[in-house]
Amino acid sequence: MKKLIDENGRLFGKISFIDVLVVLAVAAILLVSLTKNDVVEQISGSVQTTPVEYTVIAKNIRVTNAALLREGDYIWLENGVPAGKITGVRTEVATTLSQIADGRYVIGKIESKVDAFVTILADCSYSNGRYYADRTFELNVNQEQKYVTKYEAFTASITEIVPESAR
Repeated sequence: MKKLIDENGRLFGKISFIDVLVVLAVAAILLVSLTKNDVVEQISGSVQTTPVEYTVIAKNIRVTNAALLREGDYIWLENGVPAGKITGVRTEVATTLSQIADGRYVIGKIESKVDAFVTILADCSYSNGRYYADRTFELNVNQEQKYVTKYEAFTASITEIVPESAR
């Protein structure tokens, strides 16, 4: 009777045990990758787009930096993905919660700082209830992202997403 694994480490004297393990590992990886169903659906090149206006807020930025955010300028994500075109910029005095001498908390103004509300118009694809700017950047409320314009770079959070049909 032949041994299952011989002295050279071969199954039935013919196939290397390590080769069998490698083939099983590759098969397991392929099986998992083919059956994984939470992968974002790929969007084909011929997908229709719809204009979507979304608003981001950049908190506590310098007044001079906010002045560099101009209506009509194009805007990108930090990694170069187009995020749309600026259609409006509104600023408010930046505030913070501060404790005063008697222990109470009050909302105080931050000197020379503003919160900039930037409205961006982007042609977005729509898939599974989600909007995608440039078919890759998923728009999500409260999503913090680094944005870049020709003149300014800033971090902001999306506060509102309004598709053309809702305007």
